[in-house]
Amino acid sequence: MIRGLYSAASALLANVRRLEVVTNNLANAETVGFKQDRTGAAAFSDLLVFELDNRRWAPEVGQLTLSTVAQPPELDLTQGALRATGRALDVALEGPGFLAVQTPQGERYTRDGSLTRNADGLLTTSTGELVLGAGGPIRLPDGPIELAEDGTFLLDGEPVARLRLVELPADAGFNRDGRNLLAPRDGAAPRPATLTTVRQGYVEASNVDLTGAMTAALALQRSYVANQRLLQQQDEVLARAVSDIARPT
Repeated sequence: MIRGLYSAASALLANVRRLEVVTNNLANAETVGFKQDRTGAAAFSDLLVFELDNRRWAPEVGQLTLSTVAQPPELDLTQGALRATGRALDVALEGPGFLAVQTPQGERYTRDGSLTRNADGLLTTSTGELVLGAGGPIRLPDGPIELAEDGTFLLDGEPVARLRLVELPADAGFNRDGRNLLAPRDGAAPRPATLTTVRQGYVEASNVDLTGAMTAALALQRSYVANQRLLQQQDEVLARAVSDIARPT
């Protein structure tokens, strides 16, 4: 019966952690360039297979529980829809590339192409980070700016700057670094983008699947309520066992 309490409580915690991921996706459904997180849960059978696979030649399985565990969220990097804005400094990336930006924590990457020019003529993101080019932050002169597909800014047909577009290995993971920025895990080194093109006057919409996220949120809420009831039932059974079954005759 104690094991039943632990199993129900672990399911509650797993549902809360997964619901946090889903609600964050929903909150950023209109954030330009946002990439949703996907998450799942591993039950006892999954953990057992994982343990056996990673300890194939071990004489024993080791300590395992009957609990449910929330898996770490995985970033979904699928392409979002392109939305026309008509602004000359708005850019959308088609392909796996990222814009490189400068932050106090170092170089970070984003797909948010809502760019603007600050009072010093420096190109920045919508949240104020400096957009990087080949030689550092990009400074744009006044005048009508055109943008080529390779990220080159043109003024009267002459190149004046170029976006630093990067791509990372397919197996490289990312950590979120706030304000729609990403940092590669394990020090994965970015390389110049070769499979990415730039569209001027567009931004990339979030790739959040609203229908799927809402469905997942409802399912997690129902699962939470079910496990809450199970926890209460286990508590009632335990109380009865202590008060009735163990009562001396």
